[in-house]
Amino acid sequence: MMPFHHVSLPDLPQTIGRLTAIYPLKGGSQGSITLLALNTQAELWRLELCSGNAELCTRICIPDFNPLQPVQMVTSPDGKYVAISNRFGRHAAVYDLVHAQEKMQLSRDEYHYDKSMFPLAFVHQDGACILVHGTEWNRLDLTDVETGLPLTARPTPVYNSESKDEHYLDYFHGRLLASPEGKWIADTGWVWAPLGVVRTWSLSDWLLNPWESENGPSVRHLWQTIDWDGPICWTGPDTLAVWGQMDADLLEEEDWGEEGVEPAVVLFDMTQPGYRRVLPAIPPLNCKPEEDGIYPYPQADMAVSGDRLFLWGKGVPLQVWRLSSGVREYVDTERFPLIYHQEAGIFVELNPDSGCTALSYDE
Repeated sequence: MMPFHHVSLPDLPQTIGRLTAIYPLKGGSQGSITLLALNTQAELWRLELCSGNAELCTRICIPDFNPLQPVQMVTSPDGKYVAISNRFGRHAAVYDLVHAQEKMQLSRDEYHYDKSMFPLAFVHQDGACILVHGTEWNRLDLTDVETGLPLTARPTPVYNSESKDEHYLDYFHGRLLASPEGKWIADTGWVWAPLGVVRTWSLSDWLLNPWESENGPSVRHLWQTIDWDGPICWTGPDTLAVWGQMDADLLEEEDWGEEGVEPAVVLFDMTQPGYRRVLPAIPPLNCKPEEDGIYPYPQADMAVSGDRLFLWGKGVPLQVWRLSSGVREYVDTERFPLIYHQEAGIFVELNPDSGCTALSYDE
């Protein structure tokens, strides 16, 4: 009995054009599978896969934006806003999906911006929708989306060899992921070598101390990986899973079969030092881009559903792990979904004809 099965879907209208990116969106009704989709014309569509409905939201107008290059889409927890950039773009924008209009234009500086993802994440705090975004290679800011007010105003630390500013951060910010309840921010950036370093810190501390993301007391350097902007996933309010090539010297011997550098998933608890669990014998990440002229990047992702952790990627078999036991439950070598729709509990593949295939995992 195969635990994955296809969910039958009606055809989508031809008017949506050729799609290049899809992203899960909160649905209007129970049982809906709602997506945001971008086409080659840089049009943003809202798709409802179960009914086959397609609604044009807006056209993306971002300097140097290329819908044929890897795209990043991040939505606010309530599904009202989306932030969009090219994965390696210098510019980004926020769109109000309720009123179908642009809300903010964003940019980061030009220093090595083409090596890591534009840092973007949304959090809700005390009724406000807050955007976390990169403004310089080593600086993040918080902005109130409704009012546009900056919440982390501070001077940019200056580096010189004689007197290094105490807040100067020698770190290139990358992909961001806020924890489910918005308590923590995780950052998958890099440092010179080059080497990926996953960092986390407290959002509430940051709102009180604008320097928290640089060198505040809550900042943790969780792990070094060979790659950066790799798959991370919050498996609970305080637990982060990190997938990458890990240095075995940094792990306890009983958590590691053989010496050397091996791909693994390591789980960290923000409320405790060290790590909580290691899932070993994980496939390596495929970092070779299909597109010409862009930097290598990990093409894989993770998602959680209850006690199950799903891992998948380009050329990586779809795997199901139990978090409580650390045991791999199932591997599927035939399906390579693009996204997991958390709310619907459905994997979605994007077909070459821009149709979508939906897969569910049976208990």
